[in-house]
Amino acid sequence: MRLITSFLKKGKGYFLPYAQEVLEEALYLKIWPKTNVWLKYIKTYHLNRANNKVIRLNLIGSGFLRLLYALRVILL
Repeated sequence: MRLITSFLKKGKGYFLPYAQEVLEEALYLKIWPKTNVWLKYIKTYHLNRANNKVIRLNLIGSGFLRLLYALRVILL
């Protein structure tokens, strides 16, 4: 069963060799395309600035966006 799913035949490792491949950025942008934009908004947020794109800095929101960013690799 392990061989069918591309894992190693022996050992306890669950390392997928094809998970190391780096794909084109255009493919990543097709899955949740606004993730990069909102992460940029959160990184440039300043409390004293009036022209923020984000209403307030939210730890949960930024963590969720980073999770979506990481899951793009897994989905592809």
